[in-house]
Amino acid sequence: MSELQIQEETEYDGVQEHELESLGSRLSSVFTEYRDARKETENEWIKDLRQYQGQYEPDVLARLNESGARSKVFVGITRTKVMAAYSRLIDLLFQSGDSFFSIEPTPIPQISPLKAMEMRQMAMEQVTAASGMDPALNQDLIAQRMQELEGEFLEAEKQIAERAAELMTVEIEDQLIENNAEMKIKEAILEAAIFGSGAVKSGTVRIDRTQSYSRVIDPTTGSQGYALTQIERPMPEIEAVSIFDLYPDPYCTTLDDCDGLFRRHVLTRKQFRDLADLPGFDGDVVRHLLKTSRKGNHSEEQHERTRRQIAGINDHGDSNRYDVLEYWGTVDGYDLEEHGVEFPEDADLSDSYSACVWICGSSVLKVMLNPISGYTLPYHIFPYERSPHQFWGTGVPRMMRDSQTTMNAATRIWLDNLALSSGPMMEVNTDLLAAGEDPTDVHPWRVWLREGGDGSMPAIRWYQPVANANGLNQIVELFRRFADETTSLPSYTHGEQGKSLNKTATGMSMLMGAANVSLKSTIKLIDDHLLKPLVTSLFRWNMEFSTNEEAKGDLKIFARGSTALIQKEVQSQRLLQFLSLVSNPTDLAVVDRTQLLRDIAQSMEIDPSEIIKSEEVIQAEQAAIQNQMLAGAGAGNPMAESPGSIPGGAPPV
Repeated sequence: MSELQIQEETEYDGVQEHELESLGSRLSSVFTEYRDARKETENEWIKDLRQYQGQYEPDVLARLNESGARSKVFVGITRTKVMAAYSRLIDLLFQSGDSFFSIEPTPIPQISPLKAMEMRQMAMEQVTAASGMDPALNQDLIAQRMQELEGEFLEAEKQIAERAAELMTVEIEDQLIENNAEMKIKEAILEAAIFGSGAVKSGTVRIDRTQSYSRVIDPTTGSQGYALTQIERPMPEIEAVSIFDLYPDPYCTTLDDCDGLFRRHVLTRKQFRDLADLPGFDGDVVRHLLKTSRKGNHSEEQHERTRRQIAGINDHGDSNRYDVLEYWGTVDGYDLEEHGVEFPEDADLSDSYSACVWICGSSVLKVMLNPISGYTLPYHIFPYERSPHQFWGTGVPRMMRDSQTTMNAATRIWLDNLALSSGPMMEVNTDLLAAGEDPTDVHPWRVWLREGGDGSMPAIRWYQPVANANGLNQIVELFRRFADETTSLPSYTHGEQGKSLNKTATGMSMLMGAANVSLKSTIKLIDDHLLKPLVTSLFRWNMEFSTNEEAKGDLKIFARGSTALIQKEVQSQRLLQFLSLVSNPTDLAVVDRTQLLRDIAQSMEIDPSEIIKSEEVIQAEQAAIQNQMLAGAGAGNPMAESPGSIPGGAPPV
């Protein structure tokens, strides 16, 4: 190392490192505590992953090898159940054709202070004009008039709020499309079905860069042409996050009481270098770490190594990557001020503030206050099934672990038994066989030659092992039903056919409806812990940073996943029952059957316009039928051909 490099690093250490170490070291120690507390949960996740992939645990596989077990088959029922749950959830959330959220104004909209002042001024002017007296002497009349005007203002505010709700819905839907949110939500739901929890990040800012050609004018020549320009605009970011990268406060049970949360980023050298150019990051610190840690500081976690082994990926040695921690949570005001965060003069720096801190090792890369008011964490972690007093949820593999283990054991014994009983075994007395006879040469119509010995004793005895396939098969089917019950995912939801199934259209619809209702609790958890917080974060982002003032207002967010579930299945059954009740001439005379059929088709996710005729087509066909009937009646009545004739044979006048 040159003297210049030593001098630069000494200056850096003396001027900056001392200030950066304090907060960075504390957060690094906190992360170690969070990581160690999550080890037991990681072990369960690894078991879930192996079970999903159809692989035995290493200790189980070792015992099978030691015992000399012939069969090591793994019954892949867990993957089937996981994919059935995932498919049903995705179908219920995204295939209805409607948005999974709605935005509505509050029942009683708030009147802004400016509107209240305007209302009072209008009341004073109207009362004064009517009475001609000093407003100070007409306070009772003014108050009465304000009450009368309040209804008018509330109605106007309600209309404004309804318009704002429509515009805000369009804006959020556009942001969801821009971020490809549906794919990222699906990714998180699949992880939740496997491991019990999924995670999505939203509400943070990303710079959307688009390139387009625009018309330009050369100032010297005045000629026109086109040039490629780059347009940058801030956008709220939505990102699917693996739960393996998240380390929450080990004492919390929900995100609401979470004091802090770490996310671990494993970055390549280029990705780490790019941090220096991002807003808010200290480029000097990044460049210093690139210089002093050329091969990175990545330390592989045990779960990373195990996941690669499960996936069949070999270890390729040094990764030359950097471990960067992103922390969201409470930070003391003095620490924030020390790192350049500005506070008002009357701020209490001894208090804790919601902030974001990025560190690499013990070096602080970025410090900022939470940009969105009233919003603590940008991460939304949701469970597949909520476990009492636990932060992480329970997934499908863990629900059916005992059933999977028993089915594997019974199936292995079943196959080994079938292999042993597939043919007879024989006992050979080699003393009675003729010279040259090979007892291992067994085939149909084989003739055995024997010599001497006791004539009453056969040279070969045959034994047929008992096959216990029926009993073992019953065990497998029993625990298959246990898996159905513990996961609330009946086998018919993923194509399994049973003798007791009602295979009629109505019967299958009722069965699928009942299966979907069993997922109602999971849908509600996704609504409460993912969809509603996700849309709320976009709503708050737009309220703070959007330039569309008409889209802002006193609005309320609703997640519609569980509502859609009820509408699709329960309502469909009710409509079918109603149709059967009114399928008689008396009731059909007062029922709009066409509209009823449209509602039934829509509840079954069938486009009514594709199978039901429009009103215009129906009216045209009815008119054509009436014309044909009139034409037919006219052709059969001779008097109809003489419009001027008089009944009874009298001549026309």
